Amino acid sequence: LFGNQTQMRGELESLKKTYDEHQKRLEDKVVSMGRELQEARRSTREAQHKLAEQAAALLTSESNLKDVEVENSRLQLQLKELNEEYRSRLQRYVRDLADYVDGAAARGVGEGGGLQGARTRHYVDAMLQDVRAAHRAREEQLAAAARSYKKRARNLLKQHEPLLIAYRVLRDQVVSLGRSDVDPGPPEARFSLTDAELQTAHSRELVQLRENKAQLEGRVRELSEQVRLGGGGGWRSSAGHGGWAELKKQLREFTHTTQEDLERERAQLLSRALVAEEQLAELQEYVDTHLIRYKQEVTRLRGMLGQEAGLPRVSSASTPEPPGRAARRRVTLRS
Repeated sequence: LFGNQTQMRGELESLKKTYDEHQKRLEDKVVSMGRELQEARRSTREAQHKLAEQAAALLTSESNLKDVEVENSRLQLQLKELNEEYRSRLQRYVRDLADYVDGAAARGVGEGGGLQGARTRHYVDAMLQDVRAAHRAREEQLAAAARSYKKRARNLLKQHEPLLIAYRVLRDQVVSLGRSDVDPGPPEARFSLTDAELQTAHSRELVQLRENKAQLEGRVRELSEQVRLGGGGGWRSSAGHGGWAELKKQLREFTHTTQEDLERERAQLLSRALVAEEQLAELQEYVDTHLIRYKQEVTRLRGMLGQEAGLPRVSSASTPEPPGRAARRRVTLRS
């Protein structure tokens, strides 16, 4: 008995020691996990603080961007007004000079007057070149603004379509519940874009399908309300209810399948159109660059030809020569 008691005491001591070791390891683990939890909380607070700072910076940047866009619009409007004033002044000066030259020609000036008239023509040609350059700059500015507007409109259209699809899916889920106390919201056709410039043939077909779906859903609701208020036994039967449910299910499946097919085809066409527009823009830029080089080369060659012929150099290759100057050049070349 004493031997067993001694053995049991030794086993108890061993178990107690093992328990104390496990307890100590658990306490150490709890302390370590507590430190890790505090570190995780601190990291979370820091991340939230950084996120708040980034959100504030984003809001500030968006506000600054809006201010810059407003200022840019104001400056563009001011530039447009200045360009229009500049063009009107140039045109008025050209008219005044033309009247002066016509009057001098009518009065019959001498040889010195003819030389003065040639100089005046040079000056008028330069002013006409400035007028054309101002008009070209304005046209390029308007074309760039139109391209930017179309690009932003396409981006907005891309963002609008997924939102409309998500709204349709959520609305169909709400409608499929069959609860009368839950409002599924207005039909998706109400949120469709109506701008004809942004719609393709497939977009218009999708809008038409959505409108038809909204009309059919409205008709189904009216018939359901008539059935509910009519009190007809045949209409209240489970078979009739099952028929309406099956009809609505088939309508949803048909609309969903048709819209998916049209949206998939529309996405493919949009991607192909974007690629084609990018290629067209690259080709247009290439053509414009080489056209400018060709114009410069033509201007240089005409200037060299004018210098060799002993005539004053014309400032613009695109400005037509007066009849008298062309006749003098032909006489000089013949001689």
